[in-house]
Amino acid sequence: MSKTRKLLVLLVVLLLAATLVLTSCKGGKAGNVIKIGYTAPFTGSAAEFGTNGWRGVQLALEEINAAGVKVGNKTYNVEIVRYDSKCEPTEAVANMRKLALEDKVVGVLGDHCSSCCRGIAPLATEYKIPSITIECAADNVTSPGQEYYFRMRPSMGLMAPLAAPKILDLTGAKRVGYLGVNDDYGRSFNKSFQDQFGPAGAKTVAEIYFERGNTDFMAFLNQLKAAKPDIVLYVGTASEGAMILKQAQEIGITPGIKFVGSEEMGEMELVSLAGSEAVDGTYAVALWGAVASDFEKKVKDKFNAPMHYAIIFGYDALKVMVDAIQRAQSLDTVKIKDALLATDYAGLEGQIKFETFEGFRNQGRYTPSFIQWKDGTREAM
Repeated sequence: MSKTRKLLVLLVVLLLAATLVLTSCKGGKAGNVIKIGYTAPFTGSAAEFGTNGWRGVQLALEEINAAGVKVGNKTYNVEIVRYDSKCEPTEAVANMRKLALEDKVVGVLGDHCSSCCRGIAPLATEYKIPSITIECAADNVTSPGQEYYFRMRPSMGLMAPLAAPKILDLTGAKRVGYLGVNDDYGRSFNKSFQDQFGPAGAKTVAEIYFERGNTDFMAFLNQLKAAKPDIVLYVGTASEGAMILKQAQEIGITPGIKFVGSEEMGEMELVSLAGSEAVDGTYAVALWGAVASDFEKKVKDKFNAPMHYAIIFGYDALKVMVDAIQRAQSLDTVKIKDALLATDYAGLEGQIKFETFEGFRNQGRYTPSFIQWKDGTREAM
C-alpha cells in the first residue's frame, strides 16, 4: 500500500472515530456522566413489569440525553445501570448494594415488586441514595416509609377507597371472592378492598392465594364456584390473570360471576394472552385511562408494543429523578433527596408530588381509572 493510500485510510478511521465520539456524547461532554441505577424483574414470571418499565425509561433517557443535564457549569449525559431482580427480594437487595457500593449511582429507580421494594427501601436510607419505586403497590412500601424512598403511584390502601364504590355501583355485589398472588402485593390488594367492601355490606365468601408463576387455577376456581360470589377480585401478573380467565371460562363460571382485576388486568397483554372472548365483560382497576397520542405513537414505533402503565411510570420516574438533580444543581445525594421532596412535576400520569400524610411518607396522590373490556378493547368507565 502506498504512503498516500495509508494516510487516506488513517484519515477515514480518525473521522469515523470522531463521529462515534460525537454521537455517543450528544448533549454532554465525554466523561460527564450521571449514573442512575435500575433494579427490575427482566426475567421470570413478572418480566412484563421490568420489560415495560425499561421501555419507558429508554424513551425518557433519549430525550434527557438529547438535551443534556445541566449541573453547575457542566452538561452531563445520564447512564442507566440496570440489574435483574427476577421479582425476588434477595436479588433486589443484592442489586441495591451493588448499585450503591460498586456503581456509585446518585439515584435508583425500582423495583416493581412490592416485596423487592420493601427490601431495598431501608437500604436507600442506609446508603443515602434517593430512590423511586416504579410501581410497587403494597401499603407498607411507604407506610411508615423511609427518608430516601419515594413512590409516585398510589398504594392499594389509597386506591381502594376510590375504586370500591365504583365496583359496587356497577355490579351491585353482596358476596365477594378474592384470588390473589401470595405476596405483599396480593394480600395488600385484597385487604384494602375488604376494608371498603365490608362496611358497605359486601361479604367476603372466599379468600384464596396462589404462588407467583402458578399456571393451574382449576382447584381455586372450583372453590370460588362453590362459594357463589357475585364478583371475584383477582390480582397477579397479566399471564397469571390470562390463565385465570381462560380456565374460568372453561368451567363456566364466567360471565355469571364478574371478575374485577388488578391494574395488570387492564393492559393489552391480557387480551393477547387470554383472547378477547375470555376477557370481554371483565373489569380492572387501572393506573391510566389514556395518554397523549404522540407518546403512544412513540411506544408503537420504537417497540412495536401497546401502551402499559409501567411504561408511563418508568418514563415519569426517570424524568422526576433528573428534574430533582437539575433543581438541586448538585450530584450530592442528600441534596437530590431534598429536591425530590420539593417535586411538583407535570408527568404523563398527572401532577407528581411527594407528601407525608395519613401514615404515608414520600407518597404521591393519584386517582385510578376503572375500565371494562369490550370487544378486546379497554373502555374507561
